[in-house]
Amino acid sequence: MKKLLLTSLLAFAAYGFAQDAQGTAPAQTTPGQQPTAGQQTTGGQQAAQPQQKTIKDPAEYNAYMSAISAQDPNAKAQALEAFLQQYPNTVVKEETLEQLMAAYQAANNAPKMSDAANRLLQVNPNNIRALALLTFVTRSQAAQQTNAQQATQMYCQAGQYGQRGLQAADTMPRPAGVSDADFTKLQNGVKVIFNGAVGMCALQNKDLANAQKALAAAIAVPEDANNLQDVYPLATAYLQANPPDYINGLFYAARAVDLSANNPAAQQQINKFAQYYYKKYHGSTDGWDQVLQAAQNAPAPPAGFTITPAPPPPTPCEFADTIMKQNPDVSQMAYGDWLFVLGSGNQKDADAVWTFLNGKGIPVSSPEHPAKVISATADELQLATTDDDIQENKADVTLKLTKPLPAAQVPQAGTMLTGRWVGKATSYTPLPPAQPAQNAAAGQQQPTAGGTNAQQPQPAGCLPNTGGGVMLTLTEGAKQGEAKAKPAPRKAPARRGTTTRRRSTSH
Repeated sequence: MKKLLLTSLLAFAAYGFAQDAQGTAPAQTTPGQQPTAGQQTTGGQQAAQPQQKTIKDPAEYNAYMSAISAQDPNAKAQALEAFLQQYPNTVVKEETLEQLMAAYQAANNAPKMSDAANRLLQVNPNNIRALALLTFVTRSQAAQQTNAQQATQMYCQAGQYGQRGLQAADTMPRPAGVSDADFTKLQNGVKVIFNGAVGMCALQNKDLANAQKALAAAIAVPEDANNLQDVYPLATAYLQANPPDYINGLFYAARAVDLSANNPAAQQQINKFAQYYYKKYHGSTDGWDQVLQAAQNAPAPPAGFTITPAPPPPTPCEFADTIMKQNPDVSQMAYGDWLFVLGSGNQKDADAVWTFLNGKGIPVSSPEHPAKVISATADELQLATTDDDIQENKADVTLKLTKPLPAAQVPQAGTMLTGRWVGKATSYTPLPPAQPAQNAAAGQQQPTAGGTNAQQPQPAGCLPNTGGGVMLTLTEGAKQGEAKAKPAPRKAPARRGTTTRRRSTSH
C-alpha cells in the first residue's frame, strides 16, 4: 500500500497542489478579480475544470501566499494553521486544508494529517484527497489491531470511506493542465485504495461475493497487481465462498505465496493456507509447484489455466468404516478421528466410539495442540479443536465450565486457548452438511471433486442429513488443575487431525 500512497496521494499533490501556480488557486489571481469558470480542451474534448477562486482582501491574499510558500513541512503546517485561525471563513478554506494535510503528511505527522483530513471533509464531504488518505490510514490501523472485533470495525470504517470515495472519484474535477489520460490514471489510482478497503470490509463480514468484486477491481489496475495486501484477501474470498471458486482462488493464493517472498514467515503461513485448499480440491500437493510457477508470470490466471480436481471422495459415513478398520482399538484412535466418526452419520461406528468416550475426561486443548475460540462466555466456550475446523473457523466442541470465568479471563473469539483444558464427555450431535449456494457466481467451481453434494443419497446404515461434522458437548470443563473430571486413561492424542483420506469439504 505504500506504493499506492505514492502513486495516488502524491500524484494528487503533484497534480493538485502544484496547480496553485497554474491559475486554479488564489496565487495567480489579483485582489478584486471576479471568479471565473475554467475549461480546457484536451484531445479535442471539453473537460470541466474547477471554478477559480479569488481572495479579494490583499492582506488575506499575502498571508495565504506566505503560508503555502514555506518549504519546511512543519513551518508550512504552522503557517497554514495560523492562516485558518486568522481567516476561518476564507474562500480558499478547502484548498488550505488540502495543503495542511499534505504538509502534515510530508512531516510524517499521521495524527495531525488525519485531523486535517477530517476537518477537510467537514468543508467538503466528497473531497477525494481526504477520503483517500483516511481510507488508507484507517485500513493500515486495522491491520495492526490484535482485537478481532475492533479490527473488523476499523476495516469497515475504512470501507465506508472507500464507498464515499468511489462515488466521489467518478465526479471529481480534473485539475488544470492535466491530460485526460493522466487524469484517468489518477482516478484509477485512488479507486485502488477505495476498492481495497471496501473489499476488506466485505471479507470481514463474510460478504464474499462483494469482497471478490471489490478486490478484483483493485488488482485489475496494473499498479496494484502485485499488492499482497489485496491479492491475498482476494484469494481468501474465492476459496471461502460457498461453493468455493477453486481455480481463481488457488491461482491468487499461489500469487500471494510469490509476492510474500521477502517475508519468509508470512510466506510459510500463506503457503500452508494455499496448500490446504489445494489438497481439498486436487486431493494431494502434486502439481502445486506448477501452479506456483504459473502465478509468478501472470497477474491474472492465464488463458487455459486449470487444476485437475480429485475424484469424488467417499461419503463421511463410508469413510468411518475405513477409520474403524485401520483403528480397531478405539482408545488408540486420534482425537480428530473420534470427532469425525461421531459426526459421520455411521451409527454403528459412532456407537463404538461413544461407548469409549462417554463420561470420560477429554483434553480438548493443550499447549501442543491449542483449540481456537469461536465464541466464549463466562460459563461456556465454543471451540474449534481439529485442524480442519480450526482452519474453517467452525466450532466442534462446547465446553461447559464448572466455575464461571472472571470477566477479564474470558478469551476473545479468534484467539487460541492457552494451557490445558479438559471436560467430561456428556453428549454429541452430528451436524448436517453445508448447503451449496443456490446461485453460484459465474465462473465458480461447483463442489463436486473434493466435496460431497449435500443431496447425495446416504448408503445403507447411514443416518440422513449428517456428515457435516459434530458438536461434542463436555461438562465440568476447566483448565487442568481446576477440572473435576478425571482425564481419560491415555495421553492427549498426538494428532488433532484425522486419518489421511480424501475428506468431504462440506464441513
